[in-house]
Amino acid sequence: MSQHHRNNHWTTDSPKFRVIIAAQLPLPCVNVPCKHGGIVYPEQRWHVGHRPGHDASSGRRATIRDVGPAHAGCNLRDGGRAGARKTNAKRALKARLSPTEPRGGARPWL
Repeated sequence: MSQHHRNNHWTTDSPKFRVIIAAQLPLPCVNVPCKHGGIVYPEQRWHVGHRPGHDASSGRRATIRDVGPAHAGCNLRDGGRAGARKTNAKRALKARLSPTEPRGGARPWL
C-alpha cells in the first residue's frame, strides 16, 4: 500500500469522490487501455481510480481532477504497477550501492 493510501485524506476524500463521480456517470474509464469497452456505466462495478500521471506513487494529493471512474477489473489489473516500478527501482539501486554479505558469513571486504 502506498503512503498516499495510508494518509487520512484518502480515506476521508474517497467517499466524496465516489458520490461526485457517480452523479456524472457514464464517463470514460481512467485506465488506458480499458478492457471493458472504455465507458463506465452506473450499473457496472467501478472504483475511483487515478488518472494516468496522477497516481498515488507520485505523491500527489488526491483531488477530483486527479481521479475518475475505473472499471473494477481494469483498476485491479492496473493498480499498483507504477508504485511497484518505483519501489523495484529503489530496491535495485540500493542493491547496487550497498555490498551484500556473501553466504557463509565471510566478509572479504573487511
